[in-house]
Amino acid sequence: MMNILVFRERLRGLYQKYELYIDPIIKFVVAFIVFQLINSSIGYDIRLKKLPIVLLLSLLSAFTPSGVLILLAILMSIGHVYAMSKILSIIIILIVLIIYSLFLRYTPKLGYVVLAIPILYLLKIPYVVPIVLGLFAAPITIIPTSCGVIVYYLFKIIKDAQNLQVEASVEDTLQLYTNVANQLVANKQLFVTIIIFACIIVVTYIVRRMKFDYAHEIAVVAGALTCILGFLISNLFFDIDNQIGVMILGTLVSGILGIVIQFFHLALDYTGVEYVQFEDEDYYYYVKAVPKINVTTPQINVKRINPQKKYSMKDAIKGRNNLENRIREEDEDEDYEEDQEYIDYGIDRNGDGK
Repeated sequence: MMNILVFRERLRGLYQKYELYIDPIIKFVVAFIVFQLINSSIGYDIRLKKLPIVLLLSLLSAFTPSGVLILLAILMSIGHVYAMSKILSIIIILIVLIIYSLFLRYTPKLGYVVLAIPILYLLKIPYVVPIVLGLFAAPITIIPTSCGVIVYYLFKIIKDAQNLQVEASVEDTLQLYTNVANQLVANKQLFVTIIIFACIIVVTYIVRRMKFDYAHEIAVVAGALTCILGFLISNLFFDIDNQIGVMILGTLVSGILGIVIQFFHLALDYTGVEYVQFEDEDYYYYVKAVPKINVTTPQINVKRINPQKKYSMKDAIKGRNNLENRIREEDEDEDYEEDQEYIDYGIDRNGDGK
């Protein structure tokens, strides 16, 4: 455990020291992954799939605010859909505008959630989003989470409609609008997923705010169990076809990621809990203080040892003579002290009086 804590402190110290360089690198890697996943899932426009374009967009996202990455991802998605069908691209634009007008403008700092859920759905671990939001945010995050689920199922419906031959007539255009809208409204799995994700956020948030020990870790477990039970119930009672094995495995991985993120964000020492009581003019306070785990990373000191000096025979003889002279001087000093004592008592060294 101590090695893990030391590794955590070293990693945090490394990040704080090189934050100016690490942040752009992380943003570049995340942006590159996002654009590549978009190209692999709905890559209808060959021009947008070229590596120089992806690298250029990723580089732009690395040195700009996170909102720019979201905007570029939306524009790239619209561009791919436009290459397949102009009508479908118009539908995408309208729905994105509706989502922004009704939801995202009230939670602008959480817009990345809308992008994270469709991307993590492709990795089979979208459940980590509501768990992490329940750990570090408030239930208001249900709004962007719901928007992310809608965006994912919207692109899923559009991908299923890629073989439709869209004509320029008004009748065919209205029919396509109607088909997409009906599939969204009649999609039970979409609404069940929104409800389950909302329950995960609320349960994780409530447990996390409780005052017992290891509340954060237990909150992650509670959120993961809520996810598994929610999708199992939806599969049994609403006849929704879910891949139960993939869902359970993805939930377990999401829970592990949630605990790892919580550990690097905050580690508490529950063995040193203290309870403090004090009062002021208006209130009497009961305070539970839990110390943070702070580990000092061991410092590695390198001690340089010079090689031993080689002595010649002449130096050895000289050293021996010096030692003999020093011993002779010490003996003479002892004889002088003894003579002085005899003189003080009025006798000589042979024991006769003066």
